[in-house]
Amino acid sequence: MKPLAWTLSSCLLFTGAVVADELEDALSGFDEFDKAPAVVPAATSGSDLSDLDESGFDTSPVDPGVSDSGSASQEEKTDWYSLSGYGSVLGAYNYAQKSQSLVAPGDMPMDFSGLSRSRIKGGLTLDMKHGDNWQSKFEVVAWYDASWSINGRENYTQDVLDTYESFVDLKDAYIQGSLTKNLDLKFGRQIVIWGKSDSIRITDVINPLDNREPGMVDIEDLRLNETMTRLDYYFGDWGLSAIIIHEPRLEIEAGFGSDYRPSGIFGEPIPYARFPDRVEPDWNLDNTQYAMSLDGRFTGWDLSLYAANVFDSRFDVELVGAVPLRFYDKINMIGFATNVVSGGWLLKTEAALINDVNYRSSGRKNRLDALIGFDYSGIKDTVISLELANRHIFDYEEKMLTLTLQEAAAQNTFPDFVRQNSVQVALRTSYSFDHDNATVTYLLSLAGGDGPGSSFDGGFQRLWIDYKYTDAISLNAGIVDYIGGDSLIPFYRATEDNDRVFVEAKYSF
Repeated sequence: MKPLAWTLSSCLLFTGAVVADELEDALSGFDEFDKAPAVVPAATSGSDLSDLDESGFDTSPVDPGVSDSGSASQEEKTDWYSLSGYGSVLGAYNYAQKSQSLVAPGDMPMDFSGLSRSRIKGGLTLDMKHGDNWQSKFEVVAWYDASWSINGRENYTQDVLDTYESFVDLKDAYIQGSLTKNLDLKFGRQIVIWGKSDSIRITDVINPLDNREPGMVDIEDLRLNETMTRLDYYFGDWGLSAIIIHEPRLEIEAGFGSDYRPSGIFGEPIPYARFPDRVEPDWNLDNTQYAMSLDGRFTGWDLSLYAANVFDSRFDVELVGAVPLRFYDKINMIGFATNVVSGGWLLKTEAALINDVNYRSSGRKNRLDALIGFDYSGIKDTVISLELANRHIFDYEEKMLTLTLQEAAAQNTFPDFVRQNSVQVALRTSYSFDHDNATVTYLLSLAGGDGPGSSFDGGFQRLWIDYKYTDAISLNAGIVDYIGGDSLIPFYRATEDNDRVFVEAKYSF
């Protein structure tokens, strides 16, 4: 671990924890520190459970015959929509990257040191009400990163520029409302969050992730919206949700050859032209995904049961003619999650049995993911969160870890580099001050290990401050330190020189 890693972690190791996750999931979700508690008092009716959803809409029924005053009633009739948005400027400086990336012979060397982000970003949201029981929401985000022009666009591959120079996305685009007193419908592009963990994805398998900048991106920008139909039925303290996912959207990958996915990530550098293209699934019945959940909320605790048939984030390589291409397959998941509140403690656990995980070196396997953790808020203005997870692969074969790039190439595939038991630990500490206008947060994430006594493969740590200058203006600044390892897992070694400082100013309206 580099000196900076020791310095930052020694400040908070009194909590007795470290943090982790694996390639796609380890570096996601760690900024969702202000997530609302999942445990709520027992609902008094089915409709009470549906008053709020992920979008933030209040879906409680409105009595059109009751108003506080004539002017308020008139406002309700005319103010049927609201428009909001934000604009931000983000700068980042990579102080540890070498001047040229690791490249294959004959390929373009690229410089990722120094100025790494000079991004202008904006978002616009339209909320509309359609009568008393229906509403819709549309949100568009876009950004442009000028750092590539400043550093010279000709010095980078088109794949890197396509991934990091600009982006436009239609996020929320849905309509929702009540079909009956206890039955709600929500259709369109949306996000569904499963599970109780704030830092490690166990049962949260519905939406794919934006993995372009692991460790740098806030949680609200990580999950990618998908077009789906969702029906929610409420009875007593329970809510039953059935979901049909029409859009087979895949994760957004880090650009091949970039500092987050160097060409030597699997060992010897792979020529750019030889890295297989990805086949995007078509919108059809075969690629339709399905999910169902049952949620019970009671006084002091809650329980959720899950089942899903969704696309996995792992790819397989197949030859189409003589051309290798990357394909993605579906997995089946059943799981549960629960929270229990006791004083200043929030105890949580999750587990998921995943069938038909496609490992490139050995075929399909089953995997059991499990998590335990807690949040502690008994110290004034401070919250400490610790989560520990393990992913166990059944019928494990040693070549799933040791198969080299050269050996895999002879089979027209890529190595897996996975352990039979992969441990993840997530530690986060947050302190608020200045009447909650400022929050300092430290996060340490480590992944790997194969049982007690094993060392971790690597991870990252981040220290940052969020400051609300005014109601409209907020500032965010910090430092990210990527931690490499000496094990067989290559990902963290490949990205350990991505350490950077960053600052962002945001204006909301």
